[in-house]
Amino acid sequence: MEFAHHDEAAAFVAALSRFLVSPKGSPSGSRKPPPLEVWARSPVASEGVALFLSDTALVAAKKEFSPVPIARTIKREALPDESFLIIEGGVTPAWGAAEASARLSPR
Repeated sequence: MEFAHHDEAAAFVAALSRFLVSPKGSPSGSRKPPPLEVWARSPVASEGVALFLSDTALVAAKKEFSPVPIARTIKREALPDESFLIIEGGVTPAWGAAEASARLSPR
């Protein structure tokens, strides 16, 4: 997913993080789901942000935010070098927009 503005990406990341910790976003069933990850490439706050969703993250996003605008599909091995993990299922807490924005800022 590509966002033209940092704030738009932060709002999406915050909303997805809140959904994932909600009862509706929690995986059901006894089978362990594949890893849920969202990677980000966010060079500077004044530029756009690219988010890369694992298959499981994409299913969750589509469940709550359909339609989800997908720019392209790539394999995890092809993530840009400067990408970093922003959401990890079962680990990342619910964030507000300000915290998501801070996490998207370059380190």
